[in-house]
Amino acid sequence: MTTLFGILFLLMGCVKKEITRQADWETHFQGLYFVDAKHGWIVGHQGWILHTADGGENWEKQTVNTNEDFKAVYFTNLRNGWAVGDKGLIATTDDGGRHWTLQNSGSHALLLDVFFVNSKLGWIVGRDGALYTQNGGKTWHHQPISEFGLGGTWFVSKHRGWAVGDYNRSFLTNDGGQTWHRQEALVREDKMLFNVQTVRFIGDSKGWCGGTDGTIFHTTMGGTQWQQQRSRFPIAMGHIAPTVRDIDFMNDDRGVMVAQGGFINRTEDGGDNWQLVESPTKNDLTGVQFIGPKEVWAVGLNGTLLHSTDAGVTWDMKSGTTANSLNSVAFADADRAVAVGEHGAITMSEDGGKTWTDLDMDVWHRIRNLSFATDREGWAVGDGGLILHTTDAGQTWERQSSGWWYTLNALHFINSKKGWVVGDLGTVLHTVDGGETWIQQAPRYFHEMIKGIFFLNEKEGWVVGWPGIIFQTKDGGITWKRQNSNSYNELYAAYFIDRHTGWVVGQFGEILHTLDGGKTWKFQRSRTQANLNKVYFADVNHGLIVGDDGVILTTTNGGVTWELQKSGTSNDLYSFSLSPDGILAVGEGGIAMRYSVDTEKFIVELPPVAEDMEVEATPAEPIEYYWEVMRQGNWRSAFTDIYFLSTQRGWSVGGGGVILRTTDGGKTWQPQQSGVTRDLQRILFIDENCGWIGGQGVFLRTENGGETWQAIHKGLQNFRSIATMHFINPKEGWIGVDKGQILRTSDGGKTFHLQKTGTTNQPIADLHFVDSKEGWAIAPQRRDGGLILHTVDGGDYWQIQAQTHQRGVGVHFSNTQSGWVVMEDGSSLLTTDGGGTWKQIPSIDFGVRLHTVKFCNHTGAWGFVEGQVIFKTQNRGESWETVSFSLETEAADAEAQSWIDKMVEERPFNLTSQITNAHFLANGKGWAVGGVLVQEGTSDGKDFDSFNKTQASSGQIYYTTDGGKTWEHQFGESLDDLRDVLFLDEQRGWVVGDNGTLFSTADGGESWKRLKSGTTQRIVDVHFVSRNPAWGWAMSRDGTLLYTVDGEDWSINLPEGLASDILDGRKRPANAATSINDVAFGTFSEGWAVGQSGEILHNRDGGLIWTLQRTSTGKELIGIDMKFAPLGWAVGANGVIQRTVNGGDYWKFHETDTGYDLYAVSFITKRKGWAVGRGGILLYTSDGGFTWTSKLSRLPESLYDILAFSEQELYAVGASGTIIHSTDGGETWEQEHTGINNDLYAITRVKDGNTLWVVGQGGVVLRRPKR
Repeated sequence: MTTLFGILFLLMGCVKKEITRQADWETHFQGLYFVDAKHGWIVGHQGWILHTADGGENWEKQTVNTNEDFKAVYFTNLRNGWAVGDKGLIATTDDGGRHWTLQNSGSHALLLDVFFVNSKLGWIVGRDGALYTQNGGKTWHHQPISEFGLGGTWFVSKHRGWAVGDYNRSFLTNDGGQTWHRQEALVREDKMLFNVQTVRFIGDSKGWCGGTDGTIFHTTMGGTQWQQQRSRFPIAMGHIAPTVRDIDFMNDDRGVMVAQGGFINRTEDGGDNWQLVESPTKNDLTGVQFIGPKEVWAVGLNGTLLHSTDAGVTWDMKSGTTANSLNSVAFADADRAVAVGEHGAITMSEDGGKTWTDLDMDVWHRIRNLSFATDREGWAVGDGGLILHTTDAGQTWERQSSGWWYTLNALHFINSKKGWVVGDLGTVLHTVDGGETWIQQAPRYFHEMIKGIFFLNEKEGWVVGWPGIIFQTKDGGITWKRQNSNSYNELYAAYFIDRHTGWVVGQFGEILHTLDGGKTWKFQRSRTQANLNKVYFADVNHGLIVGDDGVILTTTNGGVTWELQKSGTSNDLYSFSLSPDGILAVGEGGIAMRYSVDTEKFIVELPPVAEDMEVEATPAEPIEYYWEVMRQGNWRSAFTDIYFLSTQRGWSVGGGGVILRTTDGGKTWQPQQSGVTRDLQRILFIDENCGWIGGQGVFLRTENGGETWQAIHKGLQNFRSIATMHFINPKEGWIGVDKGQILRTSDGGKTFHLQKTGTTNQPIADLHFVDSKEGWAIAPQRRDGGLILHTVDGGDYWQIQAQTHQRGVGVHFSNTQSGWVVMEDGSSLLTTDGGGTWKQIPSIDFGVRLHTVKFCNHTGAWGFVEGQVIFKTQNRGESWETVSFSLETEAADAEAQSWIDKMVEERPFNLTSQITNAHFLANGKGWAVGGVLVQEGTSDGKDFDSFNKTQASSGQIYYTTDGGKTWEHQFGESLDDLRDVLFLDEQRGWVVGDNGTLFSTADGGESWKRLKSGTTQRIVDVHFVSRNPAWGWAMSRDGTLLYTVDGEDWSINLPEGLASDILDGRKRPANAATSINDVAFGTFSEGWAVGQSGEILHNRDGGLIWTLQRTSTGKELIGIDMKFAPLGWAVGANGVIQRTVNGGDYWKFHETDTGYDLYAVSFITKRKGWAVGRGGILLYTSDGGFTWTSKLSRLPESLYDILAFSEQELYAVGASGTIIHSTDGGETWEQEHTGINNDLYAITRVKDGNTLWVVGQGGVVLRRPKR
C-alpha cells in the first residue's frame, strides 16, 4: 500500500497509462454519400473524410490537404466525387478518394450542399447563393439565386432542380440553373418563418424539404404547392422543435429524416404520418441515406455513425464511443466511477475505469460537474439550472428543482444532506436536506461567474471564478468575503488541506497558493499556458493538476516547483478522480485515461459507505407533542381531485403530497401518509382495492383499498405532471404526462414503458382505452387548437386522427365505434365510426373555458372552469346546465358562519375561488374540491418570501345530496392568515391577521370570537398597555390605527378623554409608510413601526402623530424590537440591521455580510440578541448588535419569528409548521413536532406567565403550556 506520493512518483516514471474510453472518430460528421450498398464516404470537421468499400464494416481515413470543415459530399460513381465546406472549400477526387485535390471556388462563403447530375455538371449552394460548373469543377460560376443563404439542393435531371434556404425560400430551375424561380407556396400553417436546410425529390413532382423548428413540407406538384407535414419532433431545444437536418426517401412512401438532438423519424406513407423512433444518441444528426429498401445509414456530431437494417425502425450505433466531451468524473467506491459531459452524457464504469457503459437519460443540457457524498448518493449539475440526484451510485438519476435557470458549474457536498452548488451570475445555492430545497446564499450584489467551489467542513469554504474572484465563508455560506487574488483570469478550481493552506488553478496556466486561508495569494510557476481545470493535494507537499492539451502537473514540494508529466494524450483534460487502483482522468472528445500499477494499491479518500438500507428498521420512537392545536388551520394548498368508493369512503388529494381520507362521508377528514412532498393531481380506483394517485413526477398505488399508499418513483421522477390516468383493469393502464408522452403499465403501476406520440410539446390532456389495444388521447397543439390521437397497438404508435380548432379537455368511448370529445369552449365532437368522422355539437356561451371534464357515463359529464361554477350535461353536450355553489348557512354568529359568506357580507376583497374536480355517485351524492385564493384589499408593499405574502391558498371540499343543486361546505372554512398574538394572562388574548382579522378569547383559546375591526387590511400587530381597563392598539399594514378600551370594541377614533386636537380629522398616521411590516412598543404607549424603503415611524404617546425617523438604509425593514428602548434594533432585506441608542433619533447601519432576508429580531438583554430569516438563518450578538455571528439551524425552512425566553432558552418558528427550541443559548436546536404544515409567523409568551402561543397560516393557533 502507498499514498498519493506513490501515484505522483509513478506518474513521473513507470506508471501504466491507458486510454480506456476514446471516440472512434474525434470529429463531427456533417454529411455522407453512398454510390451503392458497399461504397460510401463521410465528411466532417478539420478535413476529415472516411471511406468504406464493404458496406460500412470498415472505414478508413482519406487524406486531403485542408483543416477546414467539410459540410457535404456527393459522388456520381465509384471514382468521381466532391466535398464542400467552410470558406469556399471544394475538394474533388477522380479515383474514389485515394487522392483529393482542392478546387478554386472563387468564394470565401460557407458551402453547405453539393449535387452533380454527372461527372461534369454540378451545383453547390451556401451562404452566398449557388455555384455552377460544367466541367467537373475546373471552373465555378456564381449564381445569386437568393438574397438569403441557401441550405440544400437536389436535381432530378440536368435541367430540373431545386434549391432551398433561409426564410422559407424554395427555388426551381427547368433550364439547368440558367434561371431560377422562387416558389411562394412554402408557408407554415402558423405563418412563422423558418430556414429550409434540406430537400429531396423522387421524380419530377414528389418531394420533401425540412428545416428549423421541426418543419417539414411535402409536394406532389414539383413545388408549386407545398403541404406541411407533422414531424412529431418534441420541443427539446428550449422553446422550439429540433431542426430537420436531412431527409431521404427510398420510394414514394418510405422515408427517414434526422434532426438535432439525435431525433429520427420514419414514414411508410409518404409523410402523412411520421413516427418518432428510438435513437441511440442525443448528438445532432446531420445526414441520412438509404442504400437499399431497408438499409439506412446516418451520421452526426461527435463522430456519430448509425445503421439500420429495417428501414429505420431500429438503429445500431456503429461508431462505438461518440466524441461527447466528459467534463467531470468521480468514484463512488473503489470500483464504480461515473463521468458526465456534453449533451447530457452520463457514462459508468464498474471496474475502476477499464470499461464504460453509457446511460440513456432524457437530459439535453451539458452536465458540467458531479460529486458523491456517499458510495450511493451523488449529485450532478449543468446548464439551465440542471441538478441531478442519484441514490444508486449513478445507475439512475432524478431531477431536482434548483429554482434557477443560470448555468451551474460546480458543487460540493460534505454529507448526504448538506451541499452547495455554484454557477454563473453569482449563483450560490445551498441545501441542508439533500437537494429537496435549495436557497440562494450569495448577496444580491454578487454577480460574477463562479466556476469552482471547495468546502473544508460545514462552515469554511471558498468559491472561485471570473474575473479572478475568490470569496470565502466561515459560516456555511451565510456570509461571504472577497479575497484579493491579484488575478483577472478565470479561476476554475480550488483545494485546501486545512483552513490555512490551499491552491487555486485557472486560465492560462495560473496557479495561486495561500498559507493564511486566502488573506494573501501568491502565484506559483506552472510552466504552461494551458488552462488548468482541477487540483488536488494529499498533504502540504504532494499535489496533482490536470488541464488542457493533456497537461498533467505534479509537485512534491507544495508547488514550489511543478513538473509536466507525459499524460499519454493531447486532449484537454477537465477532471480526475482517485481510487485505490490509481488515477482516472476524463476530458475532450469523451476520452478517459487510466493511470495505474498492477502490483500496487493506493490509500485514497473515497466517499463514505452509506448506511445499509436493507437492515431491519428499528421501531420509531413515539413522537412527543408539546404543542396543542387550539384553532385548526386549513390546508395551505388547493385540493385537485376527489374520489369516493362508496357513500362513506373517499379520498381527496392536493398540493404538497396531501392525501385526506374520510370514512364517514366527509363529516371528518384525516390526513394519510403519502411519503411525497410534490403536488398530487389525480386519483382513481378501478375496484374496491386497487387505486392510483398521480402527481408531479410521482405515482402512488394501493392494493388495500387506500389503507396505505406506495410511492413509485422509477420512471416518473423527471416528469413535471400527470394530467390524466386510465386503467382498464388492476394491471393495465396508461397515464398522460409531459410533451405528448404516455406511460403504459402492465403490472398495476409498478413499472412503466414510455410511449412518445411526437405530436405536441403539451401534456396529454385525457385518454381512454376500450381494451388493451385500442384507445384515444387528446392533447393541445403546440400553439393553437388540439389533436385527437388514436392507437390500435396499445399506444406504441399514435396516429393523428383529427385536428381541432379548440383544445380538447375530455375524451370518452363506450365501445370501439362510439366516442365523445369535449372541447374547452363547451362544444362536443361525436363519432360513430371510431373517429373516422366527427360531428360537432356547437358550444353554449360559457364566457369561460373548461379546464377539466369528468364523465359520468357515455351521455353525462361534469365540466369545470376557473371559478366557483360547474357545468353539467346529460345529453352528450347538446346542452349544459349551470351549477352554482351558493352555500346556505343557518348560522347566526360570525364565527360559525361560512367563511365565504362572511367575506362577501363584511368587506370587499380579492377572492379567487376555483372548483378543480368532483366525484358523483349514482344516488345523487357528490363531492367537489378546489381552492380559494384570498388577497388583501390593497397591498403596496414588497413581499419577502412567504413571510409577507398578501395572499393565502386553502383547500376546500363541498358536498351535495341532490346532484349538485345545493351544496354545503364540508372542509376549509377559514382562510385568513394570522400575523400576531398577545395574551394578557393565561385566559385572555387576541390574534390579528389578514383581511382585518381580529379574534379574542376569554378562556385560554378554547373558543374564539370574531371582532369587527373596521378594516380590510392586514393587521400586523396588537398591543395592550393595561389589563383593566383593557386599553390597546392595533396597526394595519397601511398604517391605520385601531383603538380599544375594553378589548372588544375597536375603532379608528381615539378613546374618550384623550385630546381631540391631535385628531385633525385623520384616520392614518402622518407620513405613514405604504406598507407596515411590524410594530414594536416600548414603555407605556410609545411605538415604532417599520416598513418599505427603510422607513421607521415613531409615536411617543399612542396618538395619531407619527413621525418619520432617519435611517441609514433604503431596504425593506421587516422586524423590530424596542423592549429596551431607547435601545432598539430593526432587521430586513438582504441582511440589513439597523440599531439605535436614542429611541430612533438616528438609526445606524450594521453590516451582517449576509444576503439573507431577516424577518425578526429579539433581545433578552441589552447586549444579547438573535435575528432569524430566510433559509433557516440564525444570527447572534453579544455586544448589543455591533457584531453578529451565524448559528446553524440545519433546517431549510425560513424562520419568521424568534422569542428569547431566557438567555439560555429560545424558540423560533417558521415555514411548514417549523418550531425549534434551544436550551443552550442557541448553540444547538431541537425541532418540536406540531403535526401541521402551516407556516408559523409569530410566537409570544403570556405576560407574567409561561405559556407560549404561536399563530400562522390559515388561521392556525398553537399553545404550549410551559412545565
